[in-house]
Amino acid sequence: MALPTDANTDLLICDAVRQTPEGKLDIAGYFPVPEVKIDAAAKLPVAINLTFVFVLKDGDGRYLPTFRLIDPMGKELHRGESGEFAKQPGAPGLVLLQVAHIPVAVAGNYAIVLQLGDGEYRRTFRVYQ
Repeated sequence: MALPTDANTDLLICDAVRQTPEGKLDIAGYFPVPEVKIDAAAKLPVAINLTFVFVLKDGDGRYLPTFRLIDPMGKELHRGESGEFAKQPGAPGLVLLQVAHIPVAVAGNYAIVLQLGDGEYRRTFRVYQ
C-alpha cells in the first residue's frame, strides 16, 4: 500500500457532482479557481452547499477517507467520512465530499482537509463577496 502523494492530488470545487457508472463526472457549478463568490447583497452569516472532489493520481490501497472543513478563524465547521474505497495502482481515484449548509460567518481562506490513513491532504479556498 502506497499513499497518494500530495503533489499528485488535485482538488475540484463545485456545486454538485455525480459519478457515472463509466467513471465520468457530471459536474455542475465548477469553480475553475479555488474561490467561491457569495452574492454581494447577501448578509453574513449565510449557509452554502459545496462538493469537493479530490483526484488522487497515484498511490494504491484501501482507505476510509475522513475530512474536516475549517474556517478562517481555525474553527472546525464539518467533520465526516465518505465511505471506504479501493485506490487501484495506475488508475486515478476520486473522493467526493458533499457538504451541505456550510456556515459562512466571515470571508477569507477556508481549508478542506482529507485524511487517508496516515496521509493528510490540505487544500485552501477563498470565500468572498
